[in-house]
Amino acid sequence: MQTMASGSYRLELEEQKRNVFVTQLGDRQDEEEEQEDVRKYPIVKESAGKLIETGLNTMQRTLLLKREVEVEKANLELQAKRQEFERRMTSCGGRKLDLQKKQQRMNERVSKFEKFINENDAKRKRAIHKYQTELKLKEQKTIEYENLTKQLEELKEKHRKLLDRLQRYKIFEDYLMKVLDILPENYLEVNDSMLRSLMDRHRTLSATNQGLVERVNDLYDQLETQRDKVEDMKYKHNQRKLVINAKLAELQTIQEQRIETNSHLEELLMNDRHVYRIQSQTLGTILMAIENLAERCHKKHDPDLEDLDTSGKLTLIQNYFIERIGVEKMARVSPSTSSSTSHDGHQPQIRVTKNVHTSKK
Repeated sequence: MQTMASGSYRLELEEQKRNVFVTQLGDRQDEEEEQEDVRKYPIVKESAGKLIETGLNTMQRTLLLKREVEVEKANLELQAKRQEFERRMTSCGGRKLDLQKKQQRMNERVSKFEKFINENDAKRKRAIHKYQTELKLKEQKTIEYENLTKQLEELKEKHRKLLDRLQRYKIFEDYLMKVLDILPENYLEVNDSMLRSLMDRHRTLSATNQGLVERVNDLYDQLETQRDKVEDMKYKHNQRKLVINAKLAELQTIQEQRIETNSHLEELLMNDRHVYRIQSQTLGTILMAIENLAERCHKKHDPDLEDLDTSGKLTLIQNYFIERIGVEKMARVSPSTSSSTSHDGHQPQIRVTKNVHTSKK
């Protein structure tokens, strides 16, 4: 019987051996060493020689009865062993129950002890937390005490300084009292403390003076700002004036160039007009000559002169002169005479016709 790690108990029994009835001698001696879990019951206990001597006269039935008696005896022993085993098992069961009860009581005691330990740990943690809290509170209170002590010292020092200042300002109070004695009766408003009324009057006048000084400073600042703006405007005006003058000079230069160009163009126009007038006069003269020649060269069967243009009139004149030249050639007998006559009399008229065509183009 052994105790396990979990607290329960286990019953361990020896391994049972097998029962084997040995009927032969010497045959199974080699197997006895190999099979230790076998319990052997030898039927024949005598030696071989003795069996040979007595066995011849012993009958098989006697031996069987004898063996049955032995088997019965073995069964009785086995039954006794089983009863003993059951008694032991019952005893072990009781002991197991006792051990389980003890284990349960032990577990209860352990759980109570663990609970006690947990409570002690919780109390210890609460005590530590309370100690830390009180320690921090003590430090805070100590710091507050030091601050209050420091403030008290500062207040004492401030009180001492105020007393010193009051002592120093005592002469001013005496002076103000003398001033109140000198002032007229209705100069100040009637009040419980004339000294305070005088101080209020001085404070009012000081505030008024301060306001006037600030207003003068503001006006001076505004004046400086306006001066800066005026200077800036003057500078911008001068810059703009320079730019405008530069543009004006450029425009005047362009205007002078255009005036010169216009004068040159007017001269060219006048020259063109003079040439045109001369050409118009020449053209008129030529047209009048063409009209006169056309009237002279016109025949009855020719178209009306009003329906003909200048080219038609020139064609009419050309045909007339060609016809005249042909008539003249036919009238003359001598070729030389006709040739000279043709060159002397009619060549200038043909040149005039060419000039007329050129002028028209």
